[in-house]
Amino acid sequence: MTSLIDNPDQKIQSKSDKLSYWIKDWITFLDFEPSFSPASLRRYKRGEIVKAHLGYNVGSEEGGLHYCVVVDRQNSKNSPVMTIIPLTSVKPWTDINNLKKGSIYLGNELFTNLSSKISLVRKRLDMHIQSLQKCIKESHLVDRETIAKDITSAEKERILLFRMIDEVDNMKKGSIALTNQISTISKIRIYDPKTNFDILSNVKLSNEKLDLIDNELLHNITGHKQA
Repeated sequence: MTSLIDNPDQKIQSKSDKLSYWIKDWITFLDFEPSFSPASLRRYKRGEIVKAHLGYNVGSEEGGLHYCVVVDRQNSKNSPVMTIIPLTSVKPWTDINNLKKGSIYLGNELFTNLSSKISLVRKRLDMHIQSLQKCIKESHLVDRETIAKDITSAEKERILLFRMIDEVDNMKKGSIALTNQISTISKIRIYDPKTNFDILSNVKLSNEKLDLIDNELLHNITGHKQA
């Protein structure tokens, strides 16, 4: 099969398609901008993973929908922007022992942390189901409103569980942080998580990985590294 690299016409067509999709998304963002309120979103903490639309890329820039890590020390809930570092997946040809300057190998942390969250949500869902079964058996002791709330809560957990499973199924193992592409973006670009009940809410890198990122940023900006 001919790759895009081998076929310039296909590469141009691919870029054209991406530009077309981005123009549509950009218009949507512009339409939403007047009514956008950052306070309606969750609070984003340093080290958390978000999925954001980085727009149409030029050259080697990361573009499109990407996982990113939040690097702000303190990001106000009312701030319309936040600073992120885009992540890219490990490719079959990637030599993780010889990465380009500014690239930090994060291992499988994103995959592992989301998988752990799936296990946690699955346990919560099992507890909801057990509680519902008990309520149904003792329906003469439990009011219908309580049972209805439990059913609604269990349904939300079920939907979230299957969304996360789909996310993990489509996720590639192995991530690389591109510290040389650190950027401040509008929160309008955030696709997930927007609330505390979305797929990536509370999915966070370890302090060890964040220290590696901080050290690389310090080296890139000042030429020095932490001792």
